[in-house]
Amino acid sequence: MLGCLAFIFLQDVKDRKVSLFLLLSGMFLGGALHMSQQNWLFFLFNIGANIGVVFFIFIILWGYAKIKLRKSIFEVFGLGDLLFFLLLSVSLPTLSFLVLFTASLVFSLLLFLLLKSTFKEKTVPLAGFQALFFSLVLVMNEVSHLINIYAI
Repeated sequence: MLGCLAFIFLQDVKDRKVSLFLLLSGMFLGGALHMSQQNWLFFLFNIGANIGVVFFIFIILWGYAKIKLRKSIFEVFGLGDLLFFLLLSVSLPTLSFLVLFTASLVFSLLLFLLLKSTFKEKTVPLAGFQALFFSLVLVMNEVSHLINIYAI
């Protein structure tokens, strides 16, 4: 999973796009990791709730892009970013998803503001930055044992 997240980070930062194979592999690996920590009923409930949250966020972004910015949703938000949101939604229980998803967005914003002068393109490699954040969380979860992100 960490290798997959590392390649997502590298591809998104370098090319501002991520291969579908990597995103689908990440969804499968993240889902398998999540399922190994939960019973299948909680696993399915968590995925449904998380995808509902992603759908709600996507509808708000779509409305904002259409009404306020007068642009197509994918002119302001990448398909890879949406797929990475889905990767996170199958990888985590709902409470952990909500906390880590929000924290990853803040992390991505701060990292972009810190590094934006080094980028040729002025777009945010959101999926890549979120992949970096999620990698750090997985490593800390495994190393520290202070909290189990799958037990929340």
